[in-house]
Amino acid sequence: MALRERMLGEAAALNALADALQTSAADETEIVLEAVQRGVTRYANNVIHQNVFEADTRVAVRAVVGQASARAFTNALTPAALRAAIEEATTAARLQAPNPRFTGLPAPLPMPADLPQTLFAATADQTPAERATQVGAIIAQAQAAGLTAFGTAITDLTELAVVNSRGVRSYAAATSAYLRALIDNGQGTGYADALTRDAATLAAQAIADEAIAKCRLNQNQIELPPGDYAAVLEPDCVADFVRFPVLYGLGAEEVERGSSFMAGKFGQAVTGPHVTLWDDPLDPRCLPLPIDYEGLPARRIDLITAGIAAGVADDSATAARRTPPEASNGHAPSPWDEGGGPLPEHVVMAGGTASADELQRDLARGLRITRLHYTHCPDPKQVIATGTTRDGTFLVENGQIVAAVKNLRFTQSVLDLLASIEAVGAVKTCRDWWAANGMGTTTYLLPALRVGRCTFTGVTTF
Repeated sequence: MALRERMLGEAAALNALADALQTSAADETEIVLEAVQRGVTRYANNVIHQNVFEADTRVAVRAVVGQASARAFTNALTPAALRAAIEEATTAARLQAPNPRFTGLPAPLPMPADLPQTLFAATADQTPAERATQVGAIIAQAQAAGLTAFGTAITDLTELAVVNSRGVRSYAAATSAYLRALIDNGQGTGYADALTRDAATLAAQAIADEAIAKCRLNQNQIELPPGDYAAVLEPDCVADFVRFPVLYGLGAEEVERGSSFMAGKFGQAVTGPHVTLWDDPLDPRCLPLPIDYEGLPARRIDLITAGIAAGVADDSATAARRTPPEASNGHAPSPWDEGGGPLPEHVVMAGGTASADELQRDLARGLRITRLHYTHCPDPKQVIATGTTRDGTFLVENGQIVAAVKNLRFTQSVLDLLASIEAVGAVKTCRDWWAANGMGTTTYLLPALRVGRCTFTGVTTF
């Protein structure tokens, strides 16, 4: 069965929430509905071994009494369940101490006239058999090459609806499709993936070709000593580096607390001049979504412009606390993200036209890095990142790959890494390692980079 057949639809979702809103005795009330359907096909050792479907409908109620607020949650859309959640949130709000920083629920803001398409029939109507066909194309190419394929194909359909007692009535539905391939030769692996709202644009054979080519190169690895290396970073790799300034520095609450590298630096250089970074929830290339979790229009914000700190993600509360107060730029976080503040979720870095291969041609000696694995940030204020390379690390001399390299552990300030950019390449829609493994939702549109210094502090045995 296709995902579209189980959709709630705009009218049913908004009507159910609006009816429940009328029962609230709180001063202000907000109800957020998120309904997610997901089909997943997994394969290993050249065989599809799992096909699953999951559906999750969840509702978050925020009740406001005076300057106090509280939330309650339910997974049922029945009038009785919604009414019970509203009563629970209202009771809890009455028990809270007033919060002088609370500015109340937001009023509606006008939506842009031209919104990008977010719901695509090829994705919403995709069947498990069609996902299997995509996977089968990858497996067939791996088998023909005498290699072994592993990976995942995922199809999503998400509905987001928000109503509040100040007049917000917002709804958006979006699809996404993700396909990845990990190809193994017994000594090393090659990796490729693609992410899009429109499953019709996924090219399984191209993904297989890229992963197989990397896999063929990734054997007879040599060991390089730790140290500083020039490098060409492919977009999937760049995403893991960019994740940390986004997560720990580009949200308004982090700036308010002074924990962000941007705090006190607006109008000043924070990276090298090659970095121009913005967040655009309406960019068709970056899995757009026109509203946030307060039901407000999501707007583009400039984050870093030619290395200069420019702006951060706001929700209605952080924007209202500015001097003078401002309207939200539409980055309210999910109410199920406990303790989370507004963050960029559709991150774009200005790129060029050169491929990673073309960036490599000007590398006298250095590394070519496909992606990273299990990255962490032990020092968020300084944006220190650590992790290992994965699925294709290569030594480059005079613009040519001359050897595969055993994976290396890096430890480096991401700001220093970005300050060493020498050239930018073509962009790709991608996710960091965490989001690609289901532990995040941020989407990136990032270029390949050639950097002058990537610091490696350890080696691995594989």
